[in-house]
Amino acid sequence: MSLSLLGGWFYWQQHKKGIIKDAIENALSKSTKNLYYIHYDSSVIDEENGNASFFNVVLQSDSLQQQLLQFDTASANTIYNVRIDKVSVKAANIRALLHNTAVDAGSIEIIHPVVYIIRSGKNEEKTMNSNDSLAIYEKLLGKYKSIHAGEIIIENGFLNFADKTGDPHTALKNISIHLKNFRIDDTKDYNNIISYFIKDVVVKVKEIAVKGEKHKATFTDLEYNAPGRFMSVKKFEQKNNEQQVVFDVNNTAISKIATDSFILKQLLKADELTSDGGLLTFYLKQKKNPGTDAAADEIEIDNNYFDEAVLNKVTIGSTRILIYNKTKPHDAPISISNVKFTASDIQKLYSGTSIKNLIGRSKWLLSADGFSFMAANKRYKITVGAFTINSANSTMHVNSFSVVPQLAEAAFSKSTRYQEDLYNLNFKNVALSGVNSKLLISEKKLEAETMVFEPEIKVFNDRTVAPNPASKVGTYPHQLLQKLNFPISIKTVIIKNGYVAYKEKGDISKKTGTVFFKNISATISNVTNIKDIISKNNMLTLTATASFMGVSNIQTSWKLPLDTKDGAFTVSGIGSGFEASALNPITEPLGMVSIRTGRFNKIIFDLAGNDHHAKGSSTLLYENLKIDLLKNDSTATKKKGLESFVANLFAKDNNPQNGVLRKNEIDQERDATKSFFYLLWKSVFAAAKKTVAGKTTE
Repeated sequence: MSLSLLGGWFYWQQHKKGIIKDAIENALSKSTKNLYYIHYDSSVIDEENGNASFFNVVLQSDSLQQQLLQFDTASANTIYNVRIDKVSVKAANIRALLHNTAVDAGSIEIIHPVVYIIRSGKNEEKTMNSNDSLAIYEKLLGKYKSIHAGEIIIENGFLNFADKTGDPHTALKNISIHLKNFRIDDTKDYNNIISYFIKDVVVKVKEIAVKGEKHKATFTDLEYNAPGRFMSVKKFEQKNNEQQVVFDVNNTAISKIATDSFILKQLLKADELTSDGGLLTFYLKQKKNPGTDAAADEIEIDNNYFDEAVLNKVTIGSTRILIYNKTKPHDAPISISNVKFTASDIQKLYSGTSIKNLIGRSKWLLSADGFSFMAANKRYKITVGAFTINSANSTMHVNSFSVVPQLAEAAFSKSTRYQEDLYNLNFKNVALSGVNSKLLISEKKLEAETMVFEPEIKVFNDRTVAPNPASKVGTYPHQLLQKLNFPISIKTVIIKNGYVAYKEKGDISKKTGTVFFKNISATISNVTNIKDIISKNNMLTLTATASFMGVSNIQTSWKLPLDTKDGAFTVSGIGSGFEASALNPITEPLGMVSIRTGRFNKIIFDLAGNDHHAKGSSTLLYENLKIDLLKNDSTATKKKGLESFVANLFAKDNNPQNGVLRKNEIDQERDATKSFFYLLWKSVFAAAKKTVAGKTTE
C-alpha cells in the first residue's frame, strides 16, 4: 500500500501538469460540444499552496473559423477567440479544479489577454445585450459549477468586436480591471454576474476606438470606478467619413453615478458632468412645423452611447461649436467660439434628443464670444457678438448684432436691376429681461418683459437706378411683424442713444445727400405677432425723441394696429426750430434747391393712413425764407437765376405772415412702389410746400 501511494505521488509529480492540462482542456471542449478548445504552452503549479500559472493560453474554434472562411458564415452566430500571455491563480482549490466542479481561488491575475468576438451572421448593426455577456461566461465556465475569486486582476487587455471580415469595428486597448469578490455559478444569472460591475470593479482603458459607417470615435484614458461612483474620459474625438474632426472634447468626468442604473438599465443617472470642452459639431436639420407647411431649422444632438441620462448639473468649459446646414453642405459652418455652459436641475435626456429637450426645462447659463455667417444672398455678413443667456434670472445680453454689406455702394448699385435699399445695421448692448427661456428653447417662441438696445441704422438708395415696379403694399412695419416666421412678444422695447441715417443718390444731381437722426430715445409697447395676445391688446405704440440733423429736437408718437387688414396707422410729431440752411446737405443734391436764408421755428404734423392713402394736417412756422433753384451744367451745380427770382417772388417769406397763420391738410396718395417711410416724408413735405407757396386750408 505504501509503495502504491509512493508510486502515485511520483507519478503525480511527473505528470501533474499534463493531468491538469487535460482536465482543463477536456472540460472546455465537452462543454461546447467540441466547438472550442483551450490549450497553453507551459505552466508552473504549486498544488500545496494552490498556486498555478499558465502561459500563452489560447481559447478558439478552428472549426467555426474554417466554416466562416469557406461558407461566409458559421454554425454559431458568434465566434470567440482568446489569447492570454499569462494566467496566474493563487490560493486555489486544486482538487475542485481537477474534478471539474469549481474554480475557487484567492485571486486570478490575467496578463495581456487579447479577445476577439466575431459575428458571423449578416453584416448589420446589432446591440449588445445580456445574452452576449452570458455567452462569454458560459465559455469560461464550461463544466465547472462555479468560479469564485477574491479578486480578479486584468492587465494590458485588448478586446475587439469584429464582423466576419475580421476587421474590428470596436476595439478596447490596454484594459486594466480590478474586480473584487467575483463569483459566477451554473445558474448563469446575468443580474448576479453583472452586479459585480455595480459595486466592486475599477476599469481603466487606454483607448476605445469605434468605427461606424459615417464616423470614427475614439475615447482616450477612460476610467470607470464603481466604488468611487465616477467615470472620466481624458479625450473624446470623433471623425466623419471624410476624416474631419467633428467632436474633440477633453477631460470629461461624471460624478456620483448610480451604478446599478448605469450597468443594469444603461441609464446614466449621476450628480454632475464636467468637461473642459473643446470642439463640438452640430447640423441644422429642417423640420416641418406642426399643422403648417412651413419648415424650420432645428439643431439635433445624437446621443448614441446611453439610452437615457439624468443629471443634476452640467458644466462645460471653453468650447468651439460648428453648425453645418445639411441642406447646404458646401457652405462654411457657423462658428461659435469660447462657448461656456452650465446647467442644473436637468430633466431626463432621451437617446437621440434635440438640444431643446436637454436644456429647455433646466436652469442654465450659456455664454460665448459670438459668431458670424453670410446671408443667403451673400450680400451681407451677419455677426452676433459676445452673448450671455441666463435662464435662472430670465435674462439675455448680446454685446452687438450687426448686418454689414459686403459690397460698396457703387458696386451694390451696379449689381441691382432696380432701386433697392442697402442696409448697414449695428445693434449694441442688446439686453432682454423676463425672458421665458422654456418657450424659447422648446417652442422657438420669444416672450419677454423688456428689451433694451442701442441701434445704429444706415440705409442707402441710388435713385439713378431704375425704379422697382413691384408693389410694396403689405410691407408696413407692423405688417412685416405679423409675417415674421417666429412668434414674438415683448411688452416693452426701449431704444437708447439711437442713430438712423438715410443716404440717397439723386437722379438729377448724381450726388448724395443724407438725412439723419441721432440721440434717439424711444419706448415701444406690445411688440407681438402672437394672436392670443393681439386679441387682448391689438395696438403697438411708439413714442420717441431725437435730434434731427443735429439741429432740431423732434418728438413723435405712433399707433400701429396689429390686427389691421389695410395697414392702418396714425403718426404725429413736433419739431423745434433751427436755421433753414442746415437742410442744404439734403435739399441741394436731392431736391435741387438751396436755402439762402431763413429759420424754421416749428413743425407740427398729425396724419392717419393705410396701404393706399394718408390724411392729416401740418403746420410749418418759419421766417425770412429765401431759396435758390439749382441746375447741373457740364462742370458743377449752379443757381437758376430767373427761376429762383420767380420762386422767391411767389413764395411766402414767413408763416405766420401779416398776422395770418397758414395750416395745410395732408391728402397724399401712396406710391405703391415706395416704402412706408417715403409716404410719411412725402405727406409732410407736400404740406410744407403748400405752406411756403402761400396756400392754406383754413
